[in-house]
Amino acid sequence: MATIDFNTVPRVELLNEERAQYLSDRAAETATAFSRKIEKLQATALEARDKYSREADDIIASAASEDRAAARAFAKKAAANKAANIHRNLIASSEADRAAMLKGLQDYAAEAAAIACVYASPATMLGRVALGDPKRTHLMQQLEGAGPVELETAARTAIMTGDLVLGAAIATVIDRRPRDRRPFCVQAFAERLLGEIWKRMTDKLEGVQLAYKSAVAADREFVRGKADGITNLSLALSRQAITEVDDEII
Repeated sequence: MATIDFNTVPRVELLNEERAQYLSDRAAETATAFSRKIEKLQATALEARDKYSREADDIIASAASEDRAAARAFAKKAAANKAANIHRNLIASSEADRAAMLKGLQDYAAEAAAIACVYASPATMLGRVALGDPKRTHLMQQLEGAGPVELETAARTAIMTGDLVLGAAIATVIDRRPRDRRPFCVQAFAERLLGEIWKRMTDKLEGVQLAYKSAVAADREFVRGKADGITNLSLALSRQAITEVDDEII
């Protein structure tokens, strides 16, 4: 049996689509603010580098022809050192703010991942509907001894009327039976009943984690002074996948 470290499971306020939407909105706001901050820092560093580069060009141009090679080496090195110092100062001065914003995004991402584990599939999502509700308990008791035809009729009724409580009761009753005694696949039933809701919610949760990963990548790019091509490609593919899911839902 696999060992589960429940200490890694965070506490969450709600386990529903509204909470997923809240996390999505907050993560988007924080990620946007973080992106703007990084862009401003990078613009400052670039402006300083261009300034020092122009100063180096002036020094080189003013040098005598016989001294130009030495002036070029000196001026370019000095410009590079000045730009590097500005970059280091920007990293240090913005570290606290960047860390705080990343921590907020990390917390949102951790909660989104925890919720996604609970709603790993439409079937698990359906299984959580109306837990502890007397109506669900009563329906389960009624369906406990039902045959295939009765269960199929109940399933059709749940789909046509959008009765998620009835659907949850049916799914639980069937899931408790041996596989060779199940009249139909619970996953297919759950997919038909609330598959679109599950996809929409999963999309939001994945978007939260993508926002955090993108911010981390942008922060590393700023600190290093260069981009990570593989990471950026992976994030771009993730964004494309989420966009395609959005288009399918719409």
